[in-house]
Amino acid sequence: MNSIKSILIDDEEDAIQSLEWKICRYCPYIEIVETISNPLEAIKIMENTNLDCVFIDIKMPNLTGFDILEALHQRDFFVVITSAFENYALKAIQFSVFDYLLKPIDKDDLMRIYKKLCQHININNPSQSTIVKLCVNGVIHFLKKDEIIMLKAEGNYTKVFLIDDRKLFLSKTLKEVTEVLPESCFFRVHNSYCINLRHVQEYRKNQGGIIIMSNGQHASISRNRKNEFLIKMH
Repeated sequence: MNSIKSILIDDEEDAIQSLEWKICRYCPYIEIVETISNPLEAIKIMENTNLDCVFIDIKMPNLTGFDILEALHQRDFFVVITSAFENYALKAIQFSVFDYLLKPIDKDDLMRIYKKLCQHININNPSQSTIVKLCVNGVIHFLKKDEIIMLKAEGNYTKVFLIDDRKLFLSKTLKEVTEVLPESCFFRVHNSYCINLRHVQEYRKNQGGIIIMSNGQHASISRNRKNEFLIKMH
């Protein structure tokens, strides 16, 4: 069973202990991997820990929660603001946060957010999740998997082709991006290409094997991937 790996960031130990207790009591699939009371330590821990969600206070000494989020080179996890003040809500939207918990944290509010997290991450069956999260310049894009047509490696970057001729450029390798995609519909056909099987229009055997996608883009296929590709398409 997968868990929602999370950290709690708050300069008040009492607030951390209270939230930690409520999460342990009411949110069984949330795994608290770290609690941080010193905001100066938060950035390094967040960038070196594989996370699904961060619960973070805003008003802290030295650095605010928004300062911490802004300092991150990359953010590919959900952010839940925990604050005693309502007036940060607009700025929270600008930072693309997942949700907002007002202190003192109410059990029902926490459980509402917990259910949302489980739905987005699809904790019981991650391969069936309809949502893919991709981070671009510190902003998380929540995409339906059918919106993604194919991905192409461009050096240490990845170009993502979406429906309606939209594109995203990720500062991650294709290998890194492919690891977070559901295997039920995405397949790495070549070192340079990962395709959404639902968007395949044609397979041409000539020129070593070419796949035509729904947007007209071509993807090469490696010789050792052809049989598996044909089985998946059967």
